[in-house]
Amino acid sequence: MLQHVFATMNDLLDDIIRQYPHAQGKEKKELDHQMSLLRSMSDLIVEEWLQFEEKLAQLRPRGKDAAGGKMKKEQEISAPDYGDPFQRGQGYYLLMMYKEAVKHLEQAALHQPDNIEVRAYLAMAYLNMGRSQEAGHHFEFIIPLTESKCLKAIAYNALGCIQAEQRNLSLAQEYFAKAHQMDPSLPEPVFNLKVCLSNCGHLQYGAGNMNHMQ
Repeated sequence: MLQHVFATMNDLLDDIIRQYPHAQGKEKKELDHQMSLLRSMSDLIVEEWLQFEEKLAQLRPRGKDAAGGKMKKEQEISAPDYGDPFQRGQGYYLLMMYKEAVKHLEQAALHQPDNIEVRAYLAMAYLNMGRSQEAGHHFEFIIPLTESKCLKAIAYNALGCIQAEQRNLSLAQEYFAKAHQMDPSLPEPVFNLKVCLSNCGHLQYGAGNMNHMQ
């Protein structure tokens, strides 16, 4: 997962480096915003990695055999294909750059129309962009084809959000109930159901659950 993020971050930084010397006005502000986002992501990743390394060091085996075994395992791990449009789209999605994510995910969907994971990320990216019709189409496609109860719950919750935003509250409540039935561990459907009943609060799409949908 992190490989996708770093590949996307490097691509984005390359674009900024090319454009920044000639950028002015609104374009320059947008590039500054993107750089700020990249710095924040980089700082967060480094901080988390350092904490992880400190804990790992307490358990890391020592000696030549251990080092040799570790090197052998690392060599067996294949590098991700950064030319894969799905991996690039997934990287942009994880950076919450949904417009860019959709461009690559649409391309991936053309080549892999039956790939449920591609459809799920594309649907959620559309939803976060406010393009409810496209998002709903993909979520409805996903539900009968996946065996993952978690993914079904994510899809039903998203469809509920779409209906709630269109003020179809009765249908929205039905979708939230189905989502909770599919995966009671997801908190968003219950929260969203309360939002519908109280007519107060903000709907939660559950975008963070995408990493655990399989």
